[in-house]
Amino acid sequence: MSQLRYLFLVCSIAFFACTNDVAGTWEDENTLALQSSSSVAESSAESSSSETKPSSSEERLSSSQKSLSSSSETLNSSSSSIDGIHFPPPIQCAVSPRALKAVATYGVVDAFIAKRVAALTEQGLNSDSAKNMATEELYRELGLDTLFQDRPQITDEQLEYTLFFLYKNREKKPSEDTLFFLYENEGTNELSPAIVEDFADGKLEPENYCINGISFADLDYLPKMYLNLGCYYGDEVSNSLAILRNIWRKCSNMPYCNENVGDTIITIGKDHFVCENKSWITLEMQGKEINGQICNENGSRIKADWGVYRNVTYICHEGYWRNISESADLPAEYFFNPDFEYGTFTDPRDGHVYKTTVYEGQTWLAQDIDYYDSSDTLFSNQSRCPKSLAYRDVDEDKNKYCNGASRFYTVNASKKACPEGWRLPRKEDWQTISYNVKTNETLKLFVKESHVTGIYRNATDEFGLSLRLDGSIEYSGGSWYSHNYNMFWLEEGEYVRTGDFSSVFSSIDPRGNGEFIPVRCIKK
Repeated sequence: MSQLRYLFLVCSIAFFACTNDVAGTWEDENTLALQSSSSVAESSAESSSSETKPSSSEERLSSSQKSLSSSSETLNSSSSSIDGIHFPPPIQCAVSPRALKAVATYGVVDAFIAKRVAALTEQGLNSDSAKNMATEELYRELGLDTLFQDRPQITDEQLEYTLFFLYKNREKKPSEDTLFFLYENEGTNELSPAIVEDFADGKLEPENYCINGISFADLDYLPKMYLNLGCYYGDEVSNSLAILRNIWRKCSNMPYCNENVGDTIITIGKDHFVCENKSWITLEMQGKEINGQICNENGSRIKADWGVYRNVTYICHEGYWRNISESADLPAEYFFNPDFEYGTFTDPRDGHVYKTTVYEGQTWLAQDIDYYDSSDTLFSNQSRCPKSLAYRDVDEDKNKYCNGASRFYTVNASKKACPEGWRLPRKEDWQTISYNVKTNETLKLFVKESHVTGIYRNATDEFGLSLRLDGSIEYSGGSWYSHNYNMFWLEEGEYVRTGDFSSVFSSIDPRGNGEFIPVRCIKK
């Protein structure tokens, strides 16, 4: 995460967490694409569900109340204690957070519902009934009741840590310098008096509990900031994130995410939300949207305008935006320079048509070759398509042709990759190009708008060579590595690795398979 994005995240969290004023936006009436009736239906469904069946949520309430009454006594001997909220010391690496599960709660929910319990007791309810009712009301107000039914694995520990992080009483208001605010302003071990007072009637006002001042995507960073994780953890982060996301969606008047939502898309501001695996997620978080533009046209490009990815070019492919520098499995047609006039060559062995370019009187293929002979074990065993790398036992069908993407060969297979009348480049061929272009201008050789290692400058592809940052595939054939370099085999049995400032020649022992690297052919 870049410094700017980090600053934005910290500032937004600090602003929300450290003020008793408006903490977020209740509803974006201009952009919410779903009718309010869906939220009403959800509330009715949730109320009906709570009334008609004793679910895991009710069981959770019962067990929580038993542990709430005893947690203070249990923890007093090992933890600091202020105003009834108790947290254990930080976990060391040798201790799993699961070891703390014996202590179910830390007094946060007790503190949250204290005034509500007192009010219900005055109305004639006994202590246990008042606690049960107040806790149920709290879950409903925060939009967590249905979540707890769907995810009974969420523990009281995860809930209490999350609620305390969100609603603790901070001693100071955020200053102009908010960078270190969260670290300097630890606050006290008590909840905000304003939110405790607000819940005395069993209701919460949006300005007191909503967290929409933080972007939905940035919620992902929060759990590791406050959970007592140590070095070993499992679902603690995902469960706590589910709590945060549901409070956020409740504040945005979004329905609970389940099968009833279907393919509904909800628009809030510039974000488009879809329901996936019982959790709302933005199309941008899925990789389907950038800068508000949804990927719906293969080969189209866009530059990101945020964070560490600012000015990075993305290519649309099958509904997802792909970083142009990490796209070895994409068709070559996406990478040609639209302002350059290429020639063509048809490989007589399989009919594949390739773009060509001429530099200093030599004709080069303007793309990596994709030749495969299923009858030759050299090609089946010693060449790979990036799309087949997920299969340890290489799927024959997926490894046949790379659909115009780069094919990767071992040094031995590379010697048979070029068609008749063509050959692998020699060192002198590449040295001619790299010398003429000059090493500090090699960006002229790479795919237009791609970034090359070392410095973030856009390539221009002035000569139509359209070099891609293909990198290599490890010797086992199972993992692809970009390295932010272009690499291809040479006739001498070496390969050339080109970055933004230099070209490096590396040799490999032909007695072993070595790495899998693309092949560029040059006309004899």
